[in-house]
Amino acid sequence: MASPVSMAFPVSMAFPVSMAFPGQQNLKELNKNYFNEHGHRYNDHPDGQELARRLGTAMIDAYPFEEDSTLVLDYACGTGLISKILAAHAKCIVGVDISQSMVDQYNLSVSNQGIPPEEMRAVCCDLTVAPDQLDGMKFDVVVCASSYHHFPSIEDVTKALASYLKPGGSLLVADLIKPSSAESAQALFPARAHNIVAHKGGFEEADIRTVFESAGLINFSFVTACETKKHGHPVQLFLASGTKEVTEGA
Repeated sequence: MASPVSMAFPVSMAFPVSMAFPGQQNLKELNKNYFNEHGHRYNDHPDGQELARRLGTAMIDAYPFEEDSTLVLDYACGTGLISKILAAHAKCIVGVDISQSMVDQYNLSVSNQGIPPEEMRAVCCDLTVAPDQLDGMKFDVVVCASSYHHFPSIEDVTKALASYLKPGGSLLVADLIKPSSAESAQALFPARAHNIVAHKGGFEEADIRTVFESAGLINFSFVTACETKKHGHPVQLFLASGTKEVTEGA
């Protein structure tokens, strides 16, 4: 395993993962406003780019990407750090984020690289508020990196993301593993970040397995993707995967 790096998450007891916060919509708005304000500086952190490289590499190892055929949805895509890692291994990547600033930075970067939008683009929307928001597109793989801790209800998000998978497609989610001690869990995020972080202590395998299975996904896997440090504390990030079942007639 590669040596740890200092983790640059954008910004602590975890809330039950299946429970939507009383201020769920307000938390979404706080996140959207925060990232709209800071989106233009998001790529200034080399540690964040290194973390994206590691998580992207773990995703490439976990799914049989095909350059000529694989369609990818990158949810909570930010400025596209994960998308950039996956781009050479996919036919098309669509990024989705609730922050217009992040989406603008994503698309500007794509344009500056001369990549046509039919191969890589981002749109601003919240896939949990209504079904079929992407013109009927279905994807071979949906990825979501370092974002589940921001979502008020990871159950709602997981069900929404699973609905965009083709039969046999895979959902890949990377985020923080809950530390063994309560003190370490509380130290993951500074107090100033608490208003935009729903799950401040990370996640246990059982938390993620529950929401994957509730979304109808099978072949669940949960592995350690990488190790790093956050505010001087060693932390681990997981990569979870699940597959949308192929039904008769699909």
